[in-house]
Amino acid sequence: MKKITLSLLITGFTLTLLGCGLVVSSASGAALQSPASSPALNQTSNVPGYMLNAWLCQNGSAPKVDDQSTSANDKRQCSLSVLYTSTTAVVTSNGVPNHDYWSGVSPISVQTYTWYIPLNPVENKSGTYTTAPIRGPIAVAANGVAIFGPEDGNGADVVALNSGYFTPTGQAPKLGVCGAHATPDGYYHYHADGNCVHWHAASGSSLTDYSFSKVDSTQHSEIIGFAFDGYPIYGSYGYDASGKVHEMTSSYRLKANGGNGANGISDWEYVAGLGDLDQCNGIFGPTPEAPQGIYHYVSTLHNGEGKLGFSYFPLCYHGVVDSRDFQTPGAGGPPR
Repeated sequence: MKKITLSLLITGFTLTLLGCGLVVSSASGAALQSPASSPALNQTSNVPGYMLNAWLCQNGSAPKVDDQSTSANDKRQCSLSVLYTSTTAVVTSNGVPNHDYWSGVSPISVQTYTWYIPLNPVENKSGTYTTAPIRGPIAVAANGVAIFGPEDGNGADVVALNSGYFTPTGQAPKLGVCGAHATPDGYYHYHADGNCVHWHAASGSSLTDYSFSKVDSTQHSEIIGFAFDGYPIYGSYGYDASGKVHEMTSSYRLKANGGNGANGISDWEYVAGLGDLDQCNGIFGPTPEAPQGIYHYVSTLHNGEGKLGFSYFPLCYHGVVDSRDFQTPGAGGPPR
């Protein structure tokens, strides 16, 4: 089993803890912006089919959506575009989801984000997997919304806190529908679940009726996003060893002392074989888009014991990450 190491890489930034999120500034005081896009050629012949067909919200196709935590009729629209070089998908999005949402104490703001996703992931064979950022963006959803690590701005596991696993020592940030909310500066993101990017409310209902129990458990889940190493992230249902669809489970559990929530990821331990997935929350196996097998991450709601499915999304990167996803113009280090 490879060792997981954590490198925060925050040189050049000022970090301000506010509720769940971190307000990030460069050393010059500039607010967080996404990496600037370099010119790209639309070389779709090099793009794996599973990626080419995964992106949502292109060409004005997304529905108008509403913030369920306000009385206003927001009617914003998810927007995403992709250009392909010979090696990279350059994804630009406005950070608005393709479903109604709950922003929380701060309304979401329209952004301009650019992410760089490798077309052909390269397995990290260095002997060490790099831990994904414990706070801030670790991946991008198929609708262009950021996927965050498990911790909030105070260093606690926000998903576990909202699931009643810990007693908060202060005001606990709340997660809305589909395990998401906004940072104090309006940066909407998922901490868990994410299956709702492909879930559609029945006639006469709304996304506030969404729950994981309503996700189709009879079909292999679709791709819900991509990690910064290029490997896809699937929803929670996949194939078992016999090819039957079942809920994929994580192999993490709370440590013997139960943890206290204040230590975030330090409260959890990896137990090989406890669930379906490895220490990065991924697995090599067949999917509908790659029947020959592909390494992929999974969004987990439960572990192999039926309890909370930490780390929810990738905890470490199985492949080599494109470092441009951890940069802003004129500054170095990962966005937080």
